Amino acid sequence: MLKTIILLTDTIQQQQPLANLLLEHNRSLAFCSALKARDLSAITPDVLQNARLVSFANDVALSEKFLLQLGHGAYKFYIAPLQYPGLPPAPDEAEDDTCFSVIAQSMTIWPDCKKVVGLETVTIPQGTALAERERLMFSRLAHLFWRISAMIAGEATDLPGVIDAPEALQPAVGMMN
Repeated sequence: MLKTIILLTDTIQQQQPLANLLLEHNRSLAFCSALKARDLSAITPDVLQNARLVSFANDVALSEKFLLQLGHGAYKFYIAPLQYPGLPPAPDEAEDDTCFSVIAQSMTIWPDCKKVVGLETVTIPQGTALAERERLMFSRLAHLFWRISAMIAGEATDLPGVIDAPEALQPAVGMMN
């Protein structure tokens, strides 16, 4: 049973609004706050087995051991500078610095098995100041979190993907050794 959400965020100020939103969907949730990998290492295995990790605008790398201890998976919310996440730009195309994707993606120890569970694209008008660009991208990331917050706070152990890993690439039980 999902009991705890581990919020791994870029700033402490992001923690309470995200927790409040998730509590609207599941009042029985407890929360652990983390900003760095050392914060995660302080969480006991008993908590991890009934927990889901949500990484929001944070680029801390998680160990395989940590991911395997999570009983309800891990999801990462981030901004990518490409319109089509996971695909490199064509060699003859210059990188477009006005089009970004905000992505919610499962986190697994098998890179080919990650799946995108939420995706939005934001286009920044030409000539937009840097602070305004960052505000626009962050607000779209927050909107994506809001849009799928009920699923994150719910009991499902595997959120449905909008872009799934191919079945042939998903690990079999024998691959877990």
